[in-house]
Amino acid sequence: MFEPHQSESGREAPAGDGWPVARMDAMTSLQRAKVAWLCIRLQLAHIAITRDLVGGDLVTSLLIPAISDANVGYLDADPEISRRHQALGINYPEELRRPANALSIAHSLDLPRETTRAKLAALAASGILRRTSRGYVLPTSTLVSERFLPAIPRYMNALDDFVGALGLIGAFGLKPHSRLADPVWPVAWAAMRLSTAHLLRETVYARELTRGMSLTACYVLLTVSQNVGGQLRLPPQIPARGGSLAMQGATFEPVRGAAIAAQLGLPEETVRRHLKQLVAAGYLSHCPKGFDVVLDARSLPVWRLFQKRVETNARQLIWRMTTTGIVPSAS
Repeated sequence: MFEPHQSESGREAPAGDGWPVARMDAMTSLQRAKVAWLCIRLQLAHIAITRDLVGGDLVTSLLIPAISDANVGYLDADPEISRRHQALGINYPEELRRPANALSIAHSLDLPRETTRAKLAALAASGILRRTSRGYVLPTSTLVSERFLPAIPRYMNALDDFVGALGLIGAFGLKPHSRLADPVWPVAWAAMRLSTAHLLRETVYARELTRGMSLTACYVLLTVSQNVGGQLRLPPQIPARGGSLAMQGATFEPVRGAAIAAQLGLPEETVRRHLKQLVAAGYLSHCPKGFDVVLDARSLPVWRLFQKRVETNARQLIWRMTTTGIVPSAS
C-alpha cells in the first residue's frame, strides 16, 4: 500500500568533494512533471537497450549497469577525474575497475541474494562479466565487443533525445538547441557512466515507491504510468489530456496489459500477474479499456515526492554533463 515517505530537504548532497552542491531552484509543478516523465522515458529506453543484449531478462538488464557503476562510478567523484576518463577504447586500463560482489549488488537493487548470485554467475559463464577473487567486473572487452558496441550509439541517442527534450521545456538552464557534444564518441564513456548512475538512483526511488513489491512489478508500474501520462497528470489545475502535455508516447488513456508486456518484453501472463498485484495494492485501477495509475489523496503525496527526487537527480546529471563537456554550455 502507498505510504507517504518523509520529505527531503531542498538540496542534493554532493557526489564528491569536487562537485558543488546542486541547488533546488524553483521549478513549476508542470515543469517538474515533464522532467519526471522524460526521466522515466530515458530509464525505460536504457533498460530496453540493455535487455536486448542479455536475452530479454529484466533483472539481468539492471545487473549490468549496477556492476558497471560499482566498477567505475567512483571515477565521477570529481569533474576533473571525469574529464580524464571520457573516452572508451580497447586499451582502457582494467585495473581502474573495482570488482563488486553479489551481496552488494543485491542490496543496491533490493533483489533476493540467491537470484542475484545465480544471474551474475550466468553472466560470467557467458563471458559478459569476469569473476575475480574480489567480485565481478564488466571488462572493456565486453563493452567493445561485436555484441555490445552497436548498442552504445543507441544509448547515446536516447541520452541526446533526453537532453534535447529538457532543452525544449527550458529545464536546468538548457536551451532548445542543447545536445550532447558532437562528435560524442570522445566523451561517450563519461556519458555512459553518468547516465548509468542516474538510472540506478531512479531505480532506488522507484523501488521505494513500490516498497515490498518485486523489481518486475516496479517496472510494470513505471511503464503503465509512462504510457498513460501519469507524471503529467500530477500537477493540480492541469487537464488530464491534450495540448502541450501530449508528449511522445503519453496517451492519457488506460493501457492494456498486452501492450505493457510487449514494451517490457515479458510474457503476458507474467505481466498480468503483476498488474493484478498492483491493482490490489492500490497503485493501479482496472477498467474495460485497460489499466491506469491511481492518483488520489493517498497516492498523490508519494508520487509527488518521487517526482521531486527524480527532478533533483536529473538536475545533478545535467550539471555533471555540462561541467565535464558532455553537454556543451549553451551560449
